[in-house]
Amino acid sequence: MFILKEAFRGLSKNKLMAVVTFGVMFFSLFIFGLFLISTVNLFLLIHKAEEKVQITAFLQDDLSQDEIEVLKRDISSLMGVKEVIFVSKQEALEKFREELGEDSELLEALETNPLPASFDIKLYESFKDPDNLENLSNKVDAMIGIEEIKYGEEWVKILDRVIKILVGVDLILGIIISLSSIFVVANTIKLTVFARRDQIEIMELVGANNKFIIGPFLVEGIIEGFLAGAVASGLLFGIYIFFAARLGDFILLTRELFISVIIFGTILGYIGSHISVKRYLRAPIGAEIPKGK
Repeated sequence: MFILKEAFRGLSKNKLMAVVTFGVMFFSLFIFGLFLISTVNLFLLIHKAEEKVQITAFLQDDLSQDEIEVLKRDISSLMGVKEVIFVSKQEALEKFREELGEDSELLEALETNPLPASFDIKLYESFKDPDNLENLSNKVDAMIGIEEIKYGEEWVKILDRVIKILVGVDLILGIIISLSSIFVVANTIKLTVFARRDQIEIMELVGANNKFIIGPFLVEGIIEGFLAGAVASGLLFGIYIFFAARLGDFILLTRELFISVIIFGTILGYIGSHISVKRYLRAPIGAEIPKGK
């Protein structure tokens, strides 16, 4: 209880530094929140692109219904295959007609349906990499009754490379933003600690232990971090509402994302306060705060 009272008294007595620290935390958390939004939507786009990855197996025209059923069962039994959907010649023609749109009248000139029946082979996520796709395609292509296999080999390889690059860049940016936030906040809080150095020195002289001295600063950091995270989340939500009305479902936000910003803000305040006060307590009484350590 004493520590909590001291924390609120410290915030009240040092309003200017409290506002500065809050502002720095808010800006850091706002940038962190924007990064989270970008990351969530990046992986959403990746997931949507991966959903389109499938194998299409075109069938020979002379297959009976029983032979088609046997083929479907054999393909379904392969490891990595999630679902096998049969597309008849007529269904293929109707789908092609829809894709042509206004030009679909050109199909009226056809006397017969030139499109083959096929299987749309949907795979589990872990089997959508180029190696597994090639392996599965070769197995299906070797089956009797299969005329041709297509799965967009070049497109899949490009998608795989892009995903790896984006994930790597995203991870590096996440680490840089997190460490930068901690560094900036810790150095800002250090100014608050320095402004109250007399109070710390008096507590040391009367024999107060480090935990007793650090406690109020940690609580102050936690309070400021929590409030900064809450305000940053509120602003991010407002921006989301603004753009969501104009972009539809293009931008995705979840409740967990806002909670993450608040939690990170609380942790940021704790870590920043802990680093700053510990750094000062390591210095001899009356000395300046060590720089660059």
